[in-house]
Amino acid sequence: MFKSIFDYRKLIFKGGAIGLIFGSSVTAFSEDIQWAGFIENASYYRDNVGLSKFRNTVQAEFSKSLSSDSWSNVSIHGTLRGTYDGVYDLNDDEFGKDAAEDYLGQNWHSRGAATTIIPGPNTTLLSAGVPFPCDNDPLLCHNLNGYMDEKESDAKFPEFNDQLDFVRELYIRADKYLGNGDVLSLNVGKQQVVWGKTDLFRVLDVINPVDYSRHNIYDELEDIRIPQWMIKAEWRMGASQTFDDSNLSLVWNVDKFRPSNLGTCGQSYRILDAGCFFSSYINLADLGAPYTSNVPIIHDVEEPNWSLGNTQFGMKWEGVYGDATFSVNALHYRQQLPSLHFRPHPVAGLAAAGLPAPDGVFDIVFPRVTLLGGAVDYYSMDMDATWRIELAYSEGEEMPRDTDGHKETDMVRYVIGYDKNLVLPFLQTNSAFLISAQVFGEHILDHEIDMPNDEDNWIATFLFKGFYKNNRLSPQLLMAHDFAAKSSVVSPSISWIPDNHWTFNLALNIKTGGEEEFGWSVAGTETFEPLARFTNGPIGVANNEDELQLTIRYSF
Repeated sequence: MFKSIFDYRKLIFKGGAIGLIFGSSVTAFSEDIQWAGFIENASYYRDNVGLSKFRNTVQAEFSKSLSSDSWSNVSIHGTLRGTYDGVYDLNDDEFGKDAAEDYLGQNWHSRGAATTIIPGPNTTLLSAGVPFPCDNDPLLCHNLNGYMDEKESDAKFPEFNDQLDFVRELYIRADKYLGNGDVLSLNVGKQQVVWGKTDLFRVLDVINPVDYSRHNIYDELEDIRIPQWMIKAEWRMGASQTFDDSNLSLVWNVDKFRPSNLGTCGQSYRILDAGCFFSSYINLADLGAPYTSNVPIIHDVEEPNWSLGNTQFGMKWEGVYGDATFSVNALHYRQQLPSLHFRPHPVAGLAAAGLPAPDGVFDIVFPRVTLLGGAVDYYSMDMDATWRIELAYSEGEEMPRDTDGHKETDMVRYVIGYDKNLVLPFLQTNSAFLISAQVFGEHILDHEIDMPNDEDNWIATFLFKGFYKNNRLSPQLLMAHDFAAKSSVVSPSISWIPDNHWTFNLALNIKTGGEEEFGWSVAGTETFEPLARFTNGPIGVANNEDELQLTIRYSF
């Protein structure tokens, strides 16, 4: 209770700080508040599992203009969102605090060397993940404190937490016209800052962490980015002798660092099944090794406390030159995915044998990363299409490996995209179809043979979207293929908007893959656990999550 009161006071303090930035010049409300929003039910049915989502969402967005003596276009914007996911009440055999599995990874692979019962000790090398450890296992809950330690009630109502996530966005926007005609624009408050234009996967769009527990990679990024308290200043310089337009923006993320949410064991969506691995044990005591109890996989989460030195910041210069728009980006931030650091046994002889500390195998850390990159969008008059290129070079990232759990390495990521609107008369409509294709590439500069990720990998996506009945009926086909994982997803859907309030969307989401194994030195052979989850990627690990999805929305 006291923590909640403190957090509410912190929110009020942050709101007060926003007002101080604009000083007393913001004098009065000048217009009525503009409201919009929706009520939505998303019901998903998973093959051989049953109901996998019964998410009910209420979202309200508001904006209001403010008058100011010294600033122009001053306005306040907010987005409030509340969710109740009833799947944990309606299908508690499969999801929730009582949804135990027979072995680790049962939801995506058959038993392997690490999860087959060994005769004699009658146990497996790795235990099954404990669903919602803070409801079931105090030791694991303590070790995971602060990260992926949600209770079942947190999964039912994900926005109502200590971070006050029901306040999804709350920021003030204002412009200052300078004497030379340039414009200084400020956005201050809890917000999303979007760099890049990719779908499903990200290259430059990494300022905000992402909540993958909502629906893996498949929800719109706008809905799963985790907003942060930030200050964004943009200096709009307009046209010059060289460029048709240009601006320089600075971003300062003053919020406490939050990593991406991968989904706690027991939730219906947990990308890479990482949550269950983090809430499992290596059964060294049961196997007769010199331990008095089995060893938890995670010992501690080193999530940095808030301090000025732990804030994150970036800069983007973008402009327009002819038919091309471009940006140059730099960001100093923290890796949003966890890195595992091995903890050797404190006894030298046992450490030399590769045995872990008795109170936990790994610590989770989030290292500092420096990213340099850029983007170019080029509209081709001849092709009547847009080409998109994004490139990012990062320093300081840590990638998983068998030895020691991780290695720091520089990374290169890029995407080449192609977007075109095309009228196809043989499909019985005069409206243009949207065709969008992307190829994502990743290169690990300091690759090691015991890394489950390939040195080079590519993921291709394809979107084909049509419009009928004055754009009220819209069929769509979305596909993605991970080349290294040999996994694919196909998602046909159709959306119907009968009037200005109701939207119905019916979709299939079919996945293949999840068959790649990778060596684990402890098991001494190729196996699924624990490293093949990285080889198979977010599509392959979800190979048993074929779903029929119905979403009904009422907008107001």
